[in-house]
Amino acid sequence: MIILKAIGNFFVKVWRWIKETAWIQPLLIVGGIFAIIFSIPYITDWVGSWGYGSTGAYFNSKLKSLEGEKEEAVKGKDGDYVTEADKIVYDIYENTKLAYDGNYDQINSEYGEKFFLVFTSDDCDGCSKAEEGFKALFDTDNWGKLLIAEDYESFKDPTNLIYTINASEASTNDEDYKDTQNSKAFYRFLERNLSFFNMTGYYLENSAPYKINRSVGETNYNHYSTPDFEDFVTPTILLVDYTEAAKAQNRAGVSEVIFGVTELDKARLLLQMWDHTTSRTDNPFSANYVA
Repeated sequence: MIILKAIGNFFVKVWRWIKETAWIQPLLIVGGIFAIIFSIPYITDWVGSWGYGSTGAYFNSKLKSLEGEKEEAVKGKDGDYVTEADKIVYDIYENTKLAYDGNYDQINSEYGEKFFLVFTSDDCDGCSKAEEGFKALFDTDNWGKLLIAEDYESFKDPTNLIYTINASEASTNDEDYKDTQNSKAFYRFLERNLSFFNMTGYYLENSAPYKINRSVGETNYNHYSTPDFEDFVTPTILLVDYTEAAKAQNRAGVSEVIFGVTELDKARLLLQMWDHTTSRTDNPFSANYVA
């Protein structure tokens, strides 16, 4: 008790000195203001780390990272240099190649039977719109009600129906390439996975009804098929589908692509993409769509 009383008396004396010393008060006020200003970035990062209401938080929770590459190693599903982003794209590439060739019985994906892969980036207005659409689509109170009966048992849990790759993500390897053109992790990722974009880009440009019916310009497809870091379009949203229904329609593997979600009813557009719906009046992905 004596110690606590002594400590209390000390602070009382300090407070009394501050009140009675006129010149110290403006300094403390100014110092307090600067302390608040300099703390704002740290407070923002701290609050953002909670994931509440921050743009990109939902997409970040589904992220397949570009971190973890090694300069020299064997590429492939079990290669010791590939990142999470490389692994999922390699898996999709191998299984989509089988699907495009009609070898359906050999398809074996570790990421699911049907899902979205979204290429996003920071400070991207279109990415924010797409994120809003996915959050609404996959809201657990809504998703089960939106599914057609045939999909209900397989996909009623939306937890693993979307994965993302962030083109703006930095990696610890970037420092090793700081004086070269491939100093960005996503640039190196694109270089490693050109075969994936070449193959799926050719298919999507020549087969996807969305391109035909919505008159999507050639430019977006060119930037996808022969990707360049500076011109790669975000968001790019792929639908990967290995279901029996997709196989029956010869639309298995990477089967749909859209570049942005600008419609007012974003979730409805994504649901149409998911369903490969056939309604003439309703569905921009159907070959029979009437605008």
